[in-house]
This record gives sequence, C-alpha cells and structure tokens, in this order.
Amino acid sequence: MSDSKQYFTTPYSQTAKVTTLSFAAAGFSCLIAGILLLLYVNAKSHLPLHTTINGIDVGNRTVADAKNKLEKQLLAPPLHQVTLSVDAISVASNSSELEARYDVDKAILPLVGTPQNAHIRTKVFAVLQRYFTTHEATLDITYNPEKLNELLALLQTKVEIPAQPPRATLRVSGNSNSLEIFAGIQGRTVAVEAATQLIAEQKKSSDFTVAVPVASTGAVLDEAGAQTALSQLQPLVGTTITFSREGIPFVLKDTDTVGFIDLVNGGVQSTAVAATVSRWEKAINRPPQEPQLEYNKETLAVTKFVPPRNGLTLDVDKTTKLVSDAIRELQTPSEPKVKQVDKKLPLAELPPKKSLADFNTLGIKERIGFGESYYAHSIPNRIHNVALAASRISLHIVKPGEEFSFNKTLGEVSGETGFKSAYVIQGNRTVLGDGGGVCQVSSTLFRAVLNAGLDVTRRLPHSYRVSYYELNSKPGIDATVYSGETDFRFKNDTDHAILIYGEADSRNLYMFYELYGTSDGRTAEIVDHKTWNFRPAPPPVYIPDPSVPPGKTVQVDWAAAGVSASFKNIVKDKTGRIIREDTYVSNYRPWSAKYLQGVAQ
Repeated sequence: MSDSKQYFTTPYSQTAKVTTLSFAAAGFSCLIAGILLLLYVNAKSHLPLHTTINGIDVGNRTVADAKNKLEKQLLAPPLHQVTLSVDAISVASNSSELEARYDVDKAILPLVGTPQNAHIRTKVFAVLQRYFTTHEATLDITYNPEKLNELLALLQTKVEIPAQPPRATLRVSGNSNSLEIFAGIQGRTVAVEAATQLIAEQKKSSDFTVAVPVASTGAVLDEAGAQTALSQLQPLVGTTITFSREGIPFVLKDTDTVGFIDLVNGGVQSTAVAATVSRWEKAINRPPQEPQLEYNKETLAVTKFVPPRNGLTLDVDKTTKLVSDAIRELQTPSEPKVKQVDKKLPLAELPPKKSLADFNTLGIKERIGFGESYYAHSIPNRIHNVALAASRISLHIVKPGEEFSFNKTLGEVSGETGFKSAYVIQGNRTVLGDGGGVCQVSSTLFRAVLNAGLDVTRRLPHSYRVSYYELNSKPGIDATVYSGETDFRFKNDTDHAILIYGEADSRNLYMFYELYGTSDGRTAEIVDHKTWNFRPAPPPVYIPDPSVPPGKTVQVDWAAAGVSASFKNIVKDKTGRIIREDTYVSNYRPWSAKYLQGVAQ
C-alpha cells in the first residue's frame, strides 16, 4: 500500500518549484511584451535610436525635437546657380533667389511610424530592426515651388512658340472654289512637370544646368487630313442659319460656319460657337422697359412715347447647342439639300410692371402689328432720308374709322424740308432726286399693316424690283409712294385708336414699324406667294458722279431680274372665320445694276 501511495502522489516541494517557474516565465513574457509595446509606441513618434542627419545626432527624438535641433545646427545650403536651357536659350537664378532650403521632412518622416497592413508580429519585428539599426541620412536641397515656377515661366516666355490651329476660310459666300484650308503650325512649350523632376534629381551642392525638355502643342493637317476637312466643309457652302429674336435676326452665313468646324477631330468647335453666342447674349439681354405715353388729348399729337418691352435673357447653353445642331443638320446628306435653317432663340422674358393702358383712354395698350426691313448698301443720303421719313410717320395716331395717308402724314419731300438727294426710280432710269429712300419707309409700314390685318385701301408696287426690299422678304411685299396718288393708305377698321411707332437704325441699316391699339382677336397670314414671268437683268449702268474719285466706281443699286409676283393676306377674326382675303399682284420689269463712276471735277 505504501509503495502504491508513493507512486501516485507528487511531493509538495516539487509542485511548488514547477509553479514558481511557470510564474517566472509568464512574468518574463509580460516584461518582454511590455518592452516591445513601449518600443512600438515609441516608434510612432520618435526617430530610431541610432539616427544621424547630415552628421547631427537626432536619435530617439520626436519629429519636432529633431527638426528644432537640425534648424539650430544646420547652416544654409551652399550657394549655387541653377541654369535652365532649351537649345541655345537659357535662364538662370541662384539658390538664394530660389529660396533654397534643406528638405528635413523628406529625411525624417520615413523614419517615423509603424508598418501598415501587416501582421502584428511582422510589425514588431520591423520596429525592432529599425530601432536598433544605424541610420545616416543626408538632407536634400529643395526650392520654393513658386520661385522655381517663376523661373520656368521666364524660360517659357523665351521658348514658347504658339501653335496655330488648322482653320478654314471661305473667301466668297456660295463659292466652294474659294474654300481655303490652313494646315496649321505646330507650337512648343516647356514640359514643366518633367523639368521639375529633372531639377529635383540634381545634386545641388554646386552650380548645375538642366536641359529642359519641351513638348509639342497643336495639331497640323497632312494632305489627307486637309482633303477630309474639305469634304466636311463642302455641305456648308451656300447655306445660312437664321436665329430670330423679336424680329431681329442673327444670321450665320457659310463664311461664318466653315470657321466653326474642328478640322482635326471633326464636328463643331464649341469654343468658337460659344464666342459667337456670347456676342449675341450681350446684344440681346436687357431689363424690362416700362412704357410711357404723353399726348395732347384734343389734337392727339404725341409728345412722348416709350413702348413696353419685355426683359430678355438668352439661354446660352441651349443656344450653343442649337447652333451646333443646325450646323450638323446642314452637313447631313439629304434630298433636297438643306440650304436654309431657321431657329428661334430660347429667351426668358420678364414683362414690365406697367401697361400702356395706364397712360391713355384711347385703347392704345398692346402691339397689334409689326413690320421690318433692311437697307444694306444704301448710300449716306438714302440712309439719312430713311431715318427722317421714319421719324415723321412715327407717333401718328389713327382714330377708329379714319383712313391714313402716307403722303399726307409725311408732308412735303424736298431739300427745304430736310431731305437729301438720293437715287430714285424715274421712268427707265435711276436718277438723283430729293427723298430717295422714302419708299423703304412706306414698304415697312405696309408690312406692319398686313401683319395687323388692317384694311389696305391703296397700295402700288414699284416698277422694278428693289434689292433692299428683298433682303428679308420675298418679291412683291413693297409699297411705292410719290406725290399725288402714288400713295399708301389704310383704314383703321378697329374700335380703338392706333398708334404708329417706328425706328430706323442708321448704323445697322434696319428699320421697323409697330402698330399699337387694342386687339380684337384678328390674325393675319401671308399665303400662296407666287412668282412667274422671269426675265434677265439688263447690262449694268454707269452714272458719272464728280463726288467719286476718278477711276473709281461705287455700286448704288443691284441688278434684278424682271418677275411677276402675287400673294394673299388672309385675315381671320377671333373665332377663326375669314373676314378678308386680299390679293396683291406686282409686275416688275428687269432692272440693271447701277454704279457711280468717278469723273474729274
């Protein structure tokens, strides 16, 4: 029994010894773990134990302490010159001007911290290895980035060759043979990023020169690219795009649109379109215009009138897209080929706070008719006469039931009444006569009356087609006037007075008339326009004129073929019932171009 007991029982002293060893081992492990933890934590904020930078001991210091010690003991970087060159061109600056300094952070920061995204044992081992390893670092020299960029910019001014992009020019509208392609000129520029990297790689203890790389800019068309560009441009020749705004069009001719095409990548250049739309925006945008009307209640003579105008804001983004879409539409093959595209400008409108009705009891409260015309190429005297005649007809009030006479309202046309001598049609010739250009005014008023659906009681066409009246209209929508019965007349067949208001823009050679009254709901539409009986224009006529220098010619009238024209103006009441259907017929004889020919005084 006793032997058996000794076999199964451990003596107390032996058990205590084992337990003591176990506790000692556990304590040692904890001590080691604690030391490792302290080293790990220390490594996050302190440099390794054996660290020197530029020979200065900064071991086991925090980043702030190490920086402070280095700044106190380090001298300024050695003075040296930095030269940047491209071919034979160079610029230079010394290290002081570039604000050279030692890059302490670059040397210190990689030595601080602990490995990321690794197992804890790997991190601890890496920390121990780095902590007890000797680190000897040399500080790099760096420059103030702004100063270095200024030096590179100075080099750029001497080195840069601006690129000239390919572009197209149409010398003569409608003539594809006048299309010219400029292939472009390649430019060059300093490769700043690459140059900065090369400078950083230099040993900066003494003078050094860096051959700065350059980069090519712009694209140049080769012969095949030029042919491709021509094929893109051909469909635009002879086309126009019109964007209208309150009767005033913004026209892009083929000479404009060919310049919008990206000859390198194809398509439309958004920057070129944006520049054009920006100009339109400046011309269009306006605040609301509050109306004013002052008049003599007995004579109905108007002393002041300001028409109401909605404030306008052009939607630039939508307009830019409209222009691009219109150009693409013209370039798209179709049968028949599209030559004219008409678009309405996207405008936001803000009405004025007051109404014309607040200023009168005559029923003059809204616009009921509008007409416009252009007179490009007019000579100065004709421009003067248009403006004078337009102002004398403007602000005239036509009472309900009254017949308006253009000649009677205008009064005498002569030099004594302010009119100048300009070319008028007389018989078979264009001759100088007082008041040349007055018919521009009567024709514009005729269009406003047609638009208002009023009763035209007398209208006569010209004997010949006049180029001015077809700049924005078809043949036959004109009205000639002269003394006597060669008059334009209409009747105010509404229940309220009508105010005639017009302006002539002598700079842009554009005029309009507006009729203000009370709308009774009627509408008017020009339909069924026809032309026939075409005859060619006769040879040009040269008219001697001492005001033109000898040997010079000035064109004052443009050739027009003879033609017969007709149209209907259908007037409907507010229910849509036709109340009047007026047919206008014009027969124009062929007309020759007219030139003033210089003669000796």
